[in-house]
Amino acid sequence: MQLKSCMLSVARSRAGQASSAPEPGSPSPIRMYTPNHSGADPIQHPRPGAILEDFVRVLAVILAASLSASVAFAAPLDRAQIRLWREDLALLRTEMPARHANLFHSMTRAQFDSALQAIDRALPSLARHQVIVELEKLDALVGDGHSNVSPWRDSTAQFHELPIALYWFEDGLFVRAATVSQKALVGSRVVGIGGVPVDQAIARVRPLISRDNEMGVRAWAPILLTMPEVLHSVGLSADPARATFSLDAGRGRRDVTLTPAGLFPMLTGETDLTWAKRPGWMDARDPAPDPLWLSDPTNKYWYRLLPEPRALYCQINAIQQKPGDSLRAFMARAVHAADSARAERFILDLRLNGGGDGSWNRDILRSLIKSRYDEPGRLFVITGRRTWSAAQMLLNELENWSDAIFVGEPSASRGNVYGDSKKIVLPNSHLTVRVSSLYWQQSDPRDTRPYIEVGVPAAMTFADYAAGRDPALEAAERAGK
Repeated sequence: MQLKSCMLSVARSRAGQASSAPEPGSPSPIRMYTPNHSGADPIQHPRPGAILEDFVRVLAVILAASLSASVAFAAPLDRAQIRLWREDLALLRTEMPARHANLFHSMTRAQFDSALQAIDRALPSLARHQVIVELEKLDALVGDGHSNVSPWRDSTAQFHELPIALYWFEDGLFVRAATVSQKALVGSRVVGIGGVPVDQAIARVRPLISRDNEMGVRAWAPILLTMPEVLHSVGLSADPARATFSLDAGRGRRDVTLTPAGLFPMLTGETDLTWAKRPGWMDARDPAPDPLWLSDPTNKYWYRLLPEPRALYCQINAIQQKPGDSLRAFMARAVHAADSARAERFILDLRLNGGGDGSWNRDILRSLIKSRYDEPGRLFVITGRRTWSAAQMLLNELENWSDAIFVGEPSASRGNVYGDSKKIVLPNSHLTVRVSSLYWQQSDPRDTRPYIEVGVPAAMTFADYAAGRDPALEAAERAGK
């Protein structure tokens, strides 16, 4: 009870601070990184202990919820289950430091031990899904994107999805798609969840998101906010089987209570397939033709000539090899096609590319820097919040060795970063905990930029998406003229 009292006081204190936050109702726009030529470090580093305070603050919310009437909807662990989870925690205490390249690059050993102990003490008040959410936060404390617990790709978690799909557009968080039974919700802007303004709702899931920079929050917060177990765990719902959203469809605000549509579909593989249309679902872009960048996401790599403005558009959706069609052969074919058509520019799209094997990047890089397109104003690379891992490594190489102009929005990683996840499968829960096993330095060791700055920013609004427009491709076409 002493721990609970302390943590709840922290939560109340932080809640009071939140009252001075910006106007709720719409997430803040991306804040672009601007180089500071005065020599001062422009990046705002978290003050010591801030990450752990966020961990404790959200855990306090969880404990408060679990001790309320909502316990009836999710029974706390019994003694046998508590013992098994404690065995899993004991394994993490030794295996995470042993397998990570440097587990304490962003937190101290004391912070790690304190976080583990907090989970251990809270176990009697938690249900299974709440423990999993606590482990998400524990791994996010590590401070790199490849160290993560991800219920969206771990079927052991058995988390569910609500009947809506969300996306964080430039103008807010919107219902991008929904099941046919909830199609009236498509196009609505989310202004609150569980009676909490949307900015604060995002703040509650932020500590769960393992990331290399803030683009990871923009990518994964909308996913987590459609998982009822997550919403219950962070105090945005009193019931892990339902949640209430406050929506604005342009005709005033209304509250809608939603129940799960089923288990969350696993997002495995290296390509972002969250945009794929699903049977039984309605998508905001259904009435419009698919934009080029979403026309063939399951194809690892492909290209198309754009007669106007005389460009070759090339999309690489994973740093992987196709059987019988290597990346080297593909890139040679793409460059030859561009030359044969007398294209004036080469546009490489990596927005759906979540990585793969970085050793194959040389085949892409060599083809481009040897081509006639590696000149200022002729080679454009479109990036986004899901450009990550081995795809980020390609961006780093392109920045180092080519005249490429980056277009769109920043990627989800940076030049120097921990990566190459190794799995720790917990013996009792069978949950997978990942940790980074290598440190990659592809930029100057003093380079602390959170991402490579895009030279041509091009954010997408909900109206752009619904109309099938692609502001990034349009910007690349205009910039080359």
